[in-house]
Amino acid sequence: MATSRPWLAFTRALPTAAALCLLAACEHTRGEVEINWTIVDRSGTQVFPSGELADLCEFTGLLADGDTAPTPYALAVQMRLCEPDCPAGCDDPSCQLERITYACDAARGFSSVDARTEVPYDFHVDLVASPDSGACGCTLSPPCALVPGPRTRTVEPGLVTDLQVYLLVLGLDNIAAASTSGRTRLDLATCCTPDPSCA
Repeated sequence: MATSRPWLAFTRALPTAAALCLLAACEHTRGEVEINWTIVDRSGTQVFPSGELADLCEFTGLLADGDTAPTPYALAVQMRLCEPDCPAGCDDPSCQLERITYACDAARGFSSVDARTEVPYDFHVDLVASPDSGACGCTLSPPCALVPGPRTRTVEPGLVTDLQVYLLVLGLDNIAAASTSGRTRLDLATCCTPDPSCA
């Protein structure tokens, strides 16, 4: 005859209950941020996604003054979460709370960040170049790329903050003409700020 063991069922349920409690706790301190982007050239031709390039992983160009040969590199979208009205500005690492870099083949990002309901974040979006060699990367500035200004948003715990679509302009007049042998040529020597964390 089977014996009822309610205590056994209870102890088996403890790990699941603990996991649910941890998940609930996370929802009270974290929120989700969703961002989408589309990239065009100066003429307005769609570059990525659903454009001339399948991804942003295959670029080449001169990356610094004095370079004599082009360097293979990838482009990616980076999102910086900064303190609003920080005196040093968002380019200063002291004002940056978090930096998230998405893959070179991504067209959208979905990230978990610390919730901030009283003081918002300033969300800055950039295009960054990363050499295939793994050397220090850099952030594109005009005329190599044009990006929208910051968007200021609070992040509610357990909810999604949708930053909508960012339109980024790549500093090429004709993306099709710049692409040969599987690589797109874009020189960055005069308009790429080195990552300060590499100094």
